[in-house]
Amino acid sequence: MLSEIAAAPKPRQSRRIATEAAIVEAFGRLMERGSVHDAGVNALIKEAGVGKKQIYDYFGGLGGVADAWVRRTGIWPRLTDMLDESLDAFHQRPAMERLRMLVRAYASTLRAHPAVATIMAGEFAGPPELRDAVTAVRIRIWEEYERLFIGQRSEDKELLAVAMTMLSAVSYIGMRAKFEPNFFGFDLQDDAAWDQVSGMLDHVMGRYQTGVEVAADRQANNAE
Repeated sequence: MLSEIAAAPKPRQSRRIATEAAIVEAFGRLMERGSVHDAGVNALIKEAGVGKKQIYDYFGGLGGVADAWVRRTGIWPRLTDMLDESLDAFHQRPAMERLRMLVRAYASTLRAHPAVATIMAGEFAGPPELRDAVTAVRIRIWEEYERLFIGQRSEDKELLAVAMTMLSAVSYIGMRAKFEPNFFGFDLQDDAAWDQVSGMLDHVMGRYQTGVEVAADRQANNAE
């Protein structure tokens, strides 16, 4: 009993934990509403009902709040968490198949969490602190993509160009679905339309994969 009392948070610590949670939740509400242009410190202060000093003392600024929101909500998961298998099993797959799996997983994540599009858009139109935070998160994700693609096989490096193109395309349609869903006649807020457009990207990757396999077969035949 005494150990439980000793381990209990002090009132000041409890207030800080509650305030931090309130700030992060308020930031999440701003992102859910798509208020990237108004996602500055002043908007957050009003939404959370806290003082500016608390935001800077607890998080170091808006960038720290954004980073905490991403980490605490798991709304932007690590790519390894998107896979339905172990990394060892994943690396046994052909390189292009790995890319297709990751692009599909990335598209599914954006579809399931539209608020991610808001923080992504913050890289272009949000306050400087928010842009810095989003850039840092995207760099971490890209570094993991690079690690998953390249592994120890040099030929996988050629896929980075395809990966960048496809990830950019998925990011774009994710933001379009949030802010301007009418895309060449497709309503990206409609599940069927989203599946059609994302399916087109997968089709392109499939055609590329077929070309790679055909080229590899020809090379093997010529070697014989």
